Amino acid sequence: MNDHISVTQLKMYLRCPLQYKFRYIDNIIIPPPSTITLGKTIHKTLEENFSQKIKTQKDLPLEYLKDFFSDLWDIEAKETQFDKDEKPGKVKDEGINLLTLYHKTHSPKIQPVSVEEEFELEFENSPLKLKGCIDLIDKNNTIIDHKVKSRSMTQQDAKQDLQLTAYYLAYKIKKKTPPQGLRFDVIVRTKTPKIQQITLNKTDEDTTRFLKILTQVTRAIKSGIFYPNESFYCNVCGYRELCKKW
Repeated sequence: MNDHISVTQLKMYLRCPLQYKFRYIDNIIIPPPSTITLGKTIHKTLEENFSQKIKTQKDLPLEYLKDFFSDLWDIEAKETQFDKDEKPGKVKDEGINLLTLYHKTHSPKIQPVSVEEEFELEFENSPLKLKGCIDLIDKNNTIIDHKVKSRSMTQQDAKQDLQLTAYYLAYKIKKKTPPQGLRFDVIVRTKTPKIQQITLNKTDEDTTRFLKILTQVTRAIKSGIFYPNESFYCNVCGYRELCKKW
């Protein structure tokens, strides 16, 4: 068993403890759906752009990023599980369109000072360390997390997402001061693609609740508490056949 947990793992356990067990205890790796691959390749392409922009203060040319995305997609698509009615080439084209929109409308306004900044935190009551990477910190000390979604993200969705709470906490601990801002940049895969920018405020109350969740989940993992959580996610879970046999 690992000595750490990430926010992604934490959210998976909260969604379904048995899914967490299959993936992170039994190490059963299944091909991801196209939505995961699309989000991953767009995220990596944005990382490619913003990492160099720290020094150059200029975005990479769009054509370069399209080629970067295409090459990465072709590799990742080989290990992706597509639905019967999905065409990998069509999803790839959609990704290029989403990337193009963000690059033209939002990337020029962002000057990063840090990209994929790693953190590792230990807490007295949690048996597992919390590890992760903060997507991007801009010159105004605003933390920006990029997401690719099939529908718009509501303010309530954003508020309940644990990602920025974890980043806020990590930043505050590492830098001895809270960030100046928190924001989700959501690339939305609607018929007419759009970009949402959702800003959030976090308080000590939020971090206290996050730490309570982290403590209870990590204790449950250490105690071997895993069970299926029946929900609408079951229809899209790659472990559903294993779950039926559990």
